[in-house]
Amino acid sequence: MKTLSKLWKEPLVQFLVLGAVVIGVDRHVIGNADDPRRIVFDDARYKELVDIFYEGKGRKPTEEEIEELIVTWTQNEVLYREALAMGLDKGDEMIRNRVILKIRNILFNNLVTEVPSDETLEAWFEDNRIAYDRPDLYDFEQFLVEGGDAETASALAVGLGDAPHPETYESTFRRYPHRPGANLLSIFGEEGGQRLLDAAIGQWVAVESVYGWHLARVSKYVPGEPAVFEDVKHSVARDWLAIHEQRDLSNALAAIVEDYDFRYEVTREAVEGTLRTAELDDARSDAE
Repeated sequence: MKTLSKLWKEPLVQFLVLGAVVIGVDRHVIGNADDPRRIVFDDARYKELVDIFYEGKGRKPTEEEIEELIVTWTQNEVLYREALAMGLDKGDEMIRNRVILKIRNILFNNLVTEVPSDETLEAWFEDNRIAYDRPDLYDFEQFLVEGGDAETASALAVGLGDAPHPETYESTFRRYPHRPGANLLSIFGEEGGQRLLDAAIGQWVAVESVYGWHLARVSKYVPGEPAVFEDVKHSVARDWLAIHEQRDLSNALAAIVEDYDFRYEVTREAVEGTLRTAELDDARSDAE
């Protein structure tokens, strides 16, 4: 038979107790269902206040400061309970989000995700090595041909060849070091970006972006380099743990969700009306 102290360490029990706050049952958080007006200041609360003070000030509080901390905490606790009694937490997304975060943290802190073996890590690294390999990197430069069209930009690119950019375009000239090829493709589109990547180093190319026609060129190319597992092992372990801890947290939440009766009762009319209003708001914003 589990003792109460052991039961409290169970994530599900903690979730249910704190979850009661979300629906306004604050007495579970206070810990005194029989007398919601009883306030208990115990050893744990004392240590918490002293620790918070030390973290903020870098020193231990004096006796007078401890007394002030206790008075302030007591006043805040009274105000908090009075606010809950008045229903002031209802509809307050900030309070709701803080409680949700606290519950998530409790579940997360109770998870035990073991560090995998080197073999497991290395296999995961190979499956996800794109995140660790150093990609091809390019230094490129460009300037906007203001008011120019494709024909004007192309003629200017041919005329310049690999010469320095004209001083007349100094105001729109920019340099960008160490950019992956994907960055150029996102700026100038698949066709234009690839044309730039395929051009000779230093050769101006006419490319288009959302701002108009540009002349751009790659000034330096640094070939990519595959990552070595031993060199990035620490990062791989950190990433593996982060992903698997999130998975374990999702599984823990899913197990709790199964105990709830969730009903989706939004009508089609409400959905269409809401989306239509949102579209009108977007249109007004664009017009302004």
